[in-house]
Amino acid sequence: NFSTLPSQGLHSWSWRQILLLRPIAKEHLVYGVRKGEKFSLWFDPWMHGELIHALYGYRVIYDAGLVQDIPISLSPDSIFWETLGNSFSTKMAWRGIRSRSNEVLWHNLVWHPFRIPKHAFCLWLAIRAAHKTRDKLLAIGVLQSAGCFFFCGEMESLEHLYFQCPYTENIWKVVLAICNISRPIFPWLEEVQWMVEHTKGDKFPEMLRKLALAAKIYHIWLERN
Repeated sequence: NFSTLPSQGLHSWSWRQILLLRPIAKEHLVYGVRKGEKFSLWFDPWMHGELIHALYGYRVIYDAGLVQDIPISLSPDSIFWETLGNSFSTKMAWRGIRSRSNEVLWHNLVWHPFRIPKHAFCLWLAIRAAHKTRDKLLAIGVLQSAGCFFFCGEMESLEHLYFQCPYTENIWKVVLAICNISRPIFPWLEEVQWMVEHTKGDKFPEMLRKLALAAKIYHIWLERN
C-alpha cells in the first residue's frame, strides 16, 4: 500500500524522495469513496487525510465486517486534487505546495514576457546571490585561492565578477552604450535598482535594457566557467 510503504529499504533514491512527499500530498488529496474497488477503505487516507485503521485500530475492521446490508454506490472510486472534480496536474500541485511571499521589486526585470529563459534564470541566481563564486568556494574549503578567473589579481566575488573586474567592467560599458545609456557603472545592488527604475514598461528601450543585463550576466558566467 502506497500510504503505508516504508520510505527506507531497497528503494531507489528517486522513489524514496517520492515517498517522503506523502505527508504533503495527503493534505491536498480528496477521495471520492464510492464502489470501493480502487483503494482500501481501511488503509488509504480518504478520511481527512487519515487512515481508518490508524485512528481506530484493527478492531473497527472486525466490527465493520458484522454489517453486511449497507448499500454501496456503483460509481467508480476517484481521487481528486484539493476539491471534488479537480484532476491532478503538476501545475496545481506546484501551486498547492510552494511557499508564497510578496512579489519582489525586480520581478519584471527578470521574468518579463520577452525573456530568454536561460538568461533570466542566470540573472535570477545572481540577484539572489546564489552563484558559487570563488570567494564562497574558498570559504567552504573547495578552493585554495579565490583569485579572479580573468587574472586581474583581485578576489572573485559576485560584485567583482560582474562589475568591478576590468574585463567585465569594459563589457558592461559597451553594453550600456549600445542601450544608449550614458552613466557611470554602479555597484551590483545599485545596478539592479537602476535597472528596475528605468525598465518599467514594455517599449523597445525598456525591453532592450532588460535583455542586455540578463545576457551580460549569463555570458560572463558562461565565460567564467
